[in-house]
Amino acid sequence: MLFKATIFFFLTLVSFGLASKTQMNVEPAQQTELNEIQWPDTQPVLRFAINHFPPYSILSEGKPPAGTNVKAMKLIAKRLNMRLKFVECPFARCIVLLEKGAVDVFIGLTYSDERAEFLHFIEPSVAPGSVQTFYARAGSSISINEFADLDGLIVGLLRHSLYFPEFDKATNFAKVEANTHLQLIDLLLNKRIDAFVGSEQRFNYLLHEQGLSNKISQQTYHITEDRKVYLALSKHSEHAELIELFSEALSAVKSKGVFDTPFDVHHIE
Repeated sequence: MLFKATIFFFLTLVSFGLASKTQMNVEPAQQTELNEIQWPDTQPVLRFAINHFPPYSILSEGKPPAGTNVKAMKLIAKRLNMRLKFVECPFARCIVLLEKGAVDVFIGLTYSDERAEFLHFIEPSVAPGSVQTFYARAGSSISINEFADLDGLIVGLLRHSLYFPEFDKATNFAKVEANTHLQLIDLLLNKRIDAFVGSEQRFNYLLHEQGLSNKISQQTYHITEDRKVYLALSKHSEHAELIELFSEALSAVKSKGVFDTPFDVHHIE
């Protein structure tokens, strides 16, 4: 009986030794491959809030998110060694998620003291801003050539958006908030509002994309001022303390000209 026990113990030691030797002899290439398979599950996750705002962020059914901001955020996440997760949300909802820390970052916000209470605005800015202008139904009697022409109108705007100080503080006309840019267009076409305000570049793209350029006309009055646009990081994000790293990654990506993509409604991808 003692002999059998001794043999069993010896065989166990040999088996353990062989297993250890086999593990030690894993080829470096094989070990690297194993690490690459396991690595994505251990990377920090960067939750990127994104809304449909062509050409900067494009959400199409059955297709992965695309656009300038998506390309930039992929490069930033790569430099930070993080795994990017897209969280699709209407603009107003994206702001709420940022405030709660339910998402980490968003590209395309202008600074305000109110927003700075729950957001870090990462330097450098991603863009100097865009022209803010007004749109009305083609053929309507509405004509907006100066700010005073807004008196008494019902003007649509995107919830939680900032446009320009005079407009943001104005009380001489009614304001109707919408959750998405397409909702603003629907409100205008259904005569629920007289006009809406927004980025000239982005709305011209969207109207062309939707085939509505002949039904909605851009008005003469517009505002061109320095409204810097930023990558915003939630102060409630688990990455909130990495401001300098985000800034370094953003600077490197911006230096590649990623945000310099020209806009042309005749060349929609």
